[in-house]
Formats: sequence, C-alpha cells, structure tokens
Amino acid sequence: MNSHEFVFGDTQICILSTVKGLVSEAKTVESTIESFEPDLVVLSLGPEEIDGTRKWDGQPYDMSGWDEIYGLSLRKVVGDDGIKLPPPSFSKAIEISDLRGIDVIGIDMDEESFTKSYTSNVSTWQLYKRGRLEKYMVKNGIKGETPEEIVNNMESSIREIQGFAKLEEDRVQAMAKNIKLNSDKDKILAIIELPNVSSLIKVLKESWK
Repeated sequence: MNSHEFVFGDTQICILSTVKGLVSEAKTVESTIESFEPDLVVLSLGPEEIDGTRKWDGQPYDMSGWDEIYGLSLRKVVGDDGIKLPPPSFSKAIEISDLRGIDVIGIDMDEESFTKSYTSNVSTWQLYKRGRLEKYMVKNGIKGETPEEIVNNMESSIREIQGFAKLEEDRVQAMAKNIKLNSDKDKILAIIELPNVSSLIKVLKESWK
C-alpha cells in the first residue's frame, strides 16, 4: 500500500491506496493507524457499508461477475490465502478504529446518490458493452503480474466506456467533498481504492485552495 501525505489548511491527511481483498494489507493499515494516530478514518465505502462490514457474520458474499473475475485473477498472483472478503484493509481499519475509539466513516456516495449517478450516466448501450467486456475477461482473465496491475487494468478497461468513467468521477467528487466536510479534524487517514487515488488527490488539491 502506497501512502501520500498532505496538509490542507489545518488538516493533515494521509491517503493509503488499497487493492481490495488483499490479506497482506491488514498489517499495513494497523501499523499506519498506530503511527499516524488519526482523529478520523475514512474509507471509500458508502455510509451504509461501514456497519455491514463491521457486523459481517461470515456468510458468503453475493458477488457480481466482475467480483469473481477479479478474485480469480488475484488468486493467480497471491494464492487462495492471499485474498479475503470483506476487504481486509477496510475490515481491519474498522476493527482498530473501534478499539481505539477513533471515528470511522464511509465517504463514498450513499446508495441513493450512486443509483442516481448510475442511471444518469450509463446508457443501455454502455451496459451492453460492459457485458461484452465481462464475457471477454471471463474467458481471458485480467492481465497483470501484480495485484496493482490487475486492478488498474480492470478499471482502465471499464472506464474506456464513457458512462462508467463519469460514474467514477462522481464517486471521486463525493469522496473529496466528504473529506472536506471533516476539515475540522487535525488528522484524517483515508483508505481509498487504488484506481481512484490520483484523481482524488488532484480534486482535493484543486478544491482546497
């Protein structure tokens, strides 16, 4: 996990990039919380997903076709024991934050906002193109020698479809807005999916002036 630290106004922000599902990231999250000592931990999850992750009862996840393709591709690189759901970077962040009395929130779009953005940006034709892409990747897998390459290659392929690219832009804008809404905190640790990290940093730098 790469980290990026910035100071915006009076707030120090540390952004950790996560490849969802990697077991190895749990230790990095725990050590970063211990060393950075944030007042707030924010995750690239919707607000409703925080409590669901916290209370996960061990039942199998209802995975999409993309989740299955992604998981199979990651397994080829890190092995069966190297990936886990819910994503260890998020579940460990919630666990350690709860133990230390640190507030933890989801800064991604809520379900209503996501649905509105999805229906506004993604056309029936674009859904069809995404389905064709999914079938191709089921057959051929996702190229990449590392977890980072796999997730970036998958996301870049999806974002070649304009509506899905715009959807991700909306997600980044929502996350930046929600970070700024918490600028009264001295230290914020943000754990963000790798493909959106650079865009989020750019939006924060442009808007926090």
